[in-house]
Amino acid sequence: MRKPEANYARLRSLLVNPELFDPAKFDGQGRDYLHSNSKLLFDLLWGGVVSPLAGTAAIAGAAAVRLVDHEQPIFRQERLGLHANPFTILKLRTMPGVHEQTDSNGRYNDDRRSEMGKVLSLLRIDEAPQLINVAKREMAVIGPRPLMDLQFVNARRLVGVRKADEWAQVHALALPGIFDEYSNLHHRRQVEGDDAQQLATRIDVEMKYILETASFGEDMRIMLETIALFGDTAINYARQSVGMSTSRELS
Repeated sequence: MRKPEANYARLRSLLVNPELFDPAKFDGQGRDYLHSNSKLLFDLLWGGVVSPLAGTAAIAGAAAVRLVDHEQPIFRQERLGLHANPFTILKLRTMPGVHEQTDSNGRYNDDRRSEMGKVLSLLRIDEAPQLINVAKREMAVIGPRPLMDLQFVNARRLVGVRKADEWAQVHALALPGIFDEYSNLHHRRQVEGDDAQQLATRIDVEMKYILETASFGEDMRIMLETIALFGDTAINYARQSVGMSTSRELS
């Protein structure tokens, strides 16, 4: 069996070696927009709109992690960004530090999360610090989620070498995003199947966005869908919390 170090070396060579990876073969409408002034304008507009609310939510979330989970609230991890260049992503910590460098296989309902972490993930508050990554042009507001190189290695096992390698190549063409279409589908429980089937769906959705559908209008649609999803989730969570409190008072 090939050692993990060999897998990492193979992956990195795949992403940066022009003899193995020719970005020109992935030219398309979506890719043109991803590196346009329109994309930058979208990030500036929405970054300015959501920063005050996200900043307040991040401060409250960080305080909750410190008080409830007794953990360092800010989580830092190396991810692969544009052209597979590594960068340090910022998040609010949602699981004990012992799990922070392991792969969830793309699951959004990861049972390793703490109880507070589940709330932060449910309301998407854990992603708020990534606006700093957006300001540094390491990320975009909308785009495929940033991944560890380990996730690409595991993808070979789940969906096969050819599909996983093509995903890695296409993924490297875009700035990773805070919000994306696949995350919304998953939060609405519209993604079915085992880990391999869910990953295959994720790959298809992300590659279609990067190569075909990415545009100012598509980003706006995803952003408005994300806001609507956040509102629905927050209302449902508030109702459940009130219901649980009422039940305890009556018991």
